[in-house]
This record gives sequence, structure tokens and C-alpha cells, in this order.
Amino acid sequence: MGGSQSTRQIVIDNQPNAVVISEDVERRLLGQPERNTSGESQELTQEQIDAIKHQIEKEYRQRITKASSETHRIKAAEFERAIREVEAKFIKQSGGPVCQDLQQEVYECYQNNMKQPLNCSRQVKAFTEAVQKARENAIMTKQT
Repeated sequence: MGGSQSTRQIVIDNQPNAVVISEDVERRLLGQPERNTSGESQELTQEQIDAIKHQIEKEYRQRITKASSETHRIKAAEFERAIREVEAKFIKQSGGPVCQDLQQEVYECYQNNMKQPLNCSRQVKAFTEAVQKARENAIMTKQT
């Protein structure tokens, strides 16, 4: 088992009922080198190898650049679409400050009643109601 070397023996028989194999397969089975059918040398010089590598790298860089610019174009288009969608959904601020006189009253009340801010509840309520009415008017204007 361990002491003797095994040898491989291949017998090729040309009988009529036998399986037919090509000459290349026969050569491989016998351990002989394959024939070069094209007649050209298979070995490339280092310069040819470097030129092929350079060409392959150039092609892949072009593919990557093209894919990157395509991705950028798609993302830019999606971003523009998202901007239009958000602008359509939300109301743009179309006016200045609302109820400035009531806002000023609340501010002055708080300045005068720093220790007792609850004294300003009437002014705060009036200001809040005015702001709410302004919001409702803005929504109604947007819907029509």
C-alpha cells in the first residue's frame, strides 16, 4: 500500500465498437503537449501583456465613468422631481408677519408683567386666534 509506487497505464484500442476520441484528447491522456493548430506562438512579450492590461483598464475606466455619470443624471432627476413634489404639497410662505399689532401687545404685556405672565393670557389668546384665522385663510386661498 505505502511502499510501492503505482503507475498509470493507458491503452488505446482501435476496435469498431470502441468509443472514439479526438487526437487532442488522446494526447492529453498520454501526457503529451497539445498541438498548436493555429501555427502561431502562444507566448506574449511583456510589452504585449502590458498593452493588453492598459487597454482593459482603459475600457473599465470608461465603463465606470459612464455608469457614474448615468447614476448622477438619474439621481439629479429624482432630486428635481422630489423638490417639485414637496413644493406642490406644502404652502410657500407668501406673506409677511401676521397680526403684528397683537404680537406687539403680547410682547409689551410680558415686558410689563415679567413676574406675573398669566396677566397676559387675554392678549395671548387674541393673538393665537388671529394666527389661526390667518392660517385658515392661507389654506383656503391655496385650495381655490
